[in-house]
Amino acid sequence: MQTFSRFLADQQLWMVGLSLFILMVTVRSLAEQLRRRRSSAVGSGLSQAGEGLIATSMVGLLSLLIAFTFSLALSRHELRRTLVVEEANAIGVAYMRTQLLKEPYRTELSNVIISYAQVRRATGELAGPSQLAAQEHSEALQPPMWQRTAAAARASNTPALANFLVQSVTRMIEVEGQRKAALAARIPPAVLIALMAYSVGVAAVFGYVAAGAHAHRRRIAWAMFLLVTLAFMLILDLDRPGDGLIRVSEANMTDMIRALPAFTAEDAVP
Repeated sequence: MQTFSRFLADQQLWMVGLSLFILMVTVRSLAEQLRRRRSSAVGSGLSQAGEGLIATSMVGLLSLLIAFTFSLALSRHELRRTLVVEEANAIGVAYMRTQLLKEPYRTELSNVIISYAQVRRATGELAGPSQLAAQEHSEALQPPMWQRTAAAARASNTPALANFLVQSVTRMIEVEGQRKAALAARIPPAVLIALMAYSVGVAAVFGYVAAGAHAHRRRIAWAMFLLVTLAFMLILDLDRPGDGLIRVSEANMTDMIRALPAFTAEDAVP
């Protein structure tokens, strides 16, 4: 179970898809051979129409399972995208409020926030070990950023400004934690394994019911297997935020970083 889960999580998408497609085609052929060996029993039990109805019902249930799993993966993808926007807004607001501080707190905290924003953008753009290193770097910047925030708040003569500044910085740290949790959130492996097993089961039913069918029906079955495989690969791609083909755009973070100089106080050191 754990080995198969690691295979789904770590193996390349094309390898997982190819394995599923070959498995479905192989199981269908084995089921077709089994039905032919038991050809003497054909005609007893269910009619061909009844068998076709069972196969159709199983395909309908497979479609529901794929739709349900796709919805889980898409909701996680949308959450990651939303958190990028929230983090960009939180960093921008914190930087603007920092410009109201007196020196040297303004320049020190502004530089830390800019460095933090650049690292956070890199965390979303990178993948694999590089992404983990960027994540650790952003977490390492949080203590000095908070220390400068606390010092600026204590030195401020305006309690309201100090309160708003603390809220902004703590919101930045909070959203970073939410993004980290969202990156780690995956579809339960049991759901993916069940979907894959049910797909193979449907392939077996197709082979057993359609034994002796014309070649064009086999090609139709293979086309359905291919569509199921593509849907499964799409679900896995959405479930892999760090190394999949579908990535969460960091455009909001990039736009925010570009806009920061326009909000810098005139007497602040760039």
